[in-house]
Amino acid sequence: MINNGILKYNNEIIEYTINRGKRKRAYLHINDGKLEVRVPSRLSEKEIQKIVEEKAKWIYNTIKKYPKIEMIELKFDTGDIFYILGKRYMLEVYPNSKIEKNKIEIIDSENGNKLNVYLKGNKDTTKVKRIIQKYYNTLAEEEISFAMEKLIRKTGLIPDSFKVRNFKRAWGNCSSKKIISINREVVTYSRHAIEYVCLHELCHLKYMNHSKNFWNLVSFYMPDYKMAEEEFKQNRVRYK
Repeated sequence: MINNGILKYNNEIIEYTINRGKRKRAYLHINDGKLEVRVPSRLSEKEIQKIVEEKAKWIYNTIKKYPKIEMIELKFDTGDIFYILGKRYMLEVYPNSKIEKNKIEIIDSENGNKLNVYLKGNKDTTKVKRIIQKYYNTLAEEEISFAMEKLIRKTGLIPDSFKVRNFKRAWGNCSSKKIISINREVVTYSRHAIEYVCLHELCHLKYMNHSKNFWNLVSFYMPDYKMAEEEFKQNRVRYK
């Protein structure tokens, strides 16, 4: 049975999900910036609230670590700005192009990087959006797979599987079943930043926490990982 609860801490309200089941003890699970409290079926709401309040500071600080990504709605027309592998690109749409099928072109230039979309027919923003989303999906699969395979060879840390997903707040996740998920939005950042996210989750295969041992392992394989963390402080826009 699943229902909800509310935690008030530091002048903020944190909503959480209560998941009752056949288990011996209570667990607090935070994923994608959301708190789930997994408890034995017999536990009362008062007992659950007490458990949550005792861990309020940890819950608050952990959720705050998840990035807040600005949400805006674009026109998917000439002038819109996109980020690809850490670089800024301006969209240019070319309708009625003399081409066999719609295509996308990425141009790096000293005069300004361009993301050009060529349409076979008339201007259609829905079609432009679909073309750009398909490009990002393909790029994410390629870049994340390359980074993961490279780091698996380097570290010897092997997940049961890894996949590309859409998260609202988290850049990555490593489950207790050794399944790693990486947010496709990481491809708006540099390859170094992408590798950091992948390495971070791989290191969770050995340490399912953020202990000193965990960070020592991350630092061992990527001594400059803090540069990647700084890059993630520069918010990118998530496109609706």
